[in-house]
Amino acid sequence: MSSTTLDSTQVERFKCEQCGADLEFKPGTTSLVCPYCGHAQSIRIEVSPLEEMPLEHFFEMGRLETEYVDASGQTLRCRGCGAEFSVPETKQSDECPFCGSKVIIENTPLVRIKPHGVLPFQITELQSRKSVQTWLGSRFWAPNDLRKLALREGKLRGFYVPFWTFDSATTSSYSGMRGEHYWETEHYTDSEGNSQTRQVMRTHWYPASGVVDVAFDDVLVLAARTVGQAPPREGEVTDRTKTDARYSQLLSTWQLGGVNPYQATFLVGFQALRYDVDLPMGWERAREAMEPHIYDAIRWDIGGDEQRVLSKSTEYNHNTFKHLLLPVYTGGYHYRGKPYRVVVNGQTGEVQGEAPISFWKVLVAVLLAIALISTIAYFVAQENARKQGRSFNSSPGPTTFDPTTDPGWDLGK
Repeated sequence: MSSTTLDSTQVERFKCEQCGADLEFKPGTTSLVCPYCGHAQSIRIEVSPLEEMPLEHFFEMGRLETEYVDASGQTLRCRGCGAEFSVPETKQSDECPFCGSKVIIENTPLVRIKPHGVLPFQITELQSRKSVQTWLGSRFWAPNDLRKLALREGKLRGFYVPFWTFDSATTSSYSGMRGEHYWETEHYTDSEGNSQTRQVMRTHWYPASGVVDVAFDDVLVLAARTVGQAPPREGEVTDRTKTDARYSQLLSTWQLGGVNPYQATFLVGFQALRYDVDLPMGWERAREAMEPHIYDAIRWDIGGDEQRVLSKSTEYNHNTFKHLLLPVYTGGYHYRGKPYRVVVNGQTGEVQGEAPISFWKVLVAVLLAIALISTIAYFVAQENARKQGRSFNSSPGPTTFDPTTDPGWDLGK
């Protein structure tokens, strides 16, 4: 099979040199492949490192709107779910790839921040389906026949999904309290009127204050509100489908060392979703994601056995960002008439999504738990009765015993 290298100035053609058909990017390679004759044309990869963009620079008046224009391809918008996506000029789109709506309109191109990098697909659609089947089979609470039935319909579709990634060096001043545990002996009288002792944990609290530094690198924030939707039921005529992007945000196995400088060549054969979470909103969500890590650092700095954070003030320094396109397969399936949705990391095969819960498995688990609790309660009651010198199963009537000879009686009480 012959191979030809494409320069970045040639990629807009995307035509097979042998038969003239549209080329497609082959996941897991650096080649465009003709789906008809098999001819491969390798992509010339840019070796320049991705540049971290200064965040505050883009927050200046007017800079965010005028810095970059991304005018590649045709921009369409769905009136059904609001998704905005790009379509190569060589392809036509008559329905929304996210919700299946037929109401598609051409969108006026907006001035946008151009993607800085793209992470190419590493697994194929077939491999992603196998990942979903394995994932469905691993759902403990799912019905036993789910794996066999769920993926009979439809297929997974690959998209490049926009993400923001943020770096920041944070410095936080705090005030709080450090709690140190100690033990005291407490005297009390039990229900039988006997004097008893027990160890009780107490806590001494001391004031604490300080400064902690936490550096963040590549905090990922999903930049699209619409990613992955369950398909409509077979034969159902509706544009209303389930929309939720949270499963794409949960994908966590990205290996960003594989990100390449943005080249439209990698998008051949796939569609790219445009961001609708702008940079300021993305930065706000990134800071929300940083907060738990900052609090963990503060609590570690306070030390002791318990910590209370009374006040905190954080400065965010050397803030930078990148706009990346990451590969995601999305799809849906039905199980007994109800739609469910899954997304697959197009680089690692990680799966996030929904799966039905088997009523019978839950019922059996509840019954087993009740049986276990009842068994434990029975033996605890038996032990208490033995210690009190009574037989838990004895018939009613007066019972006499000698506390000096009964082995269950503690003379020290």
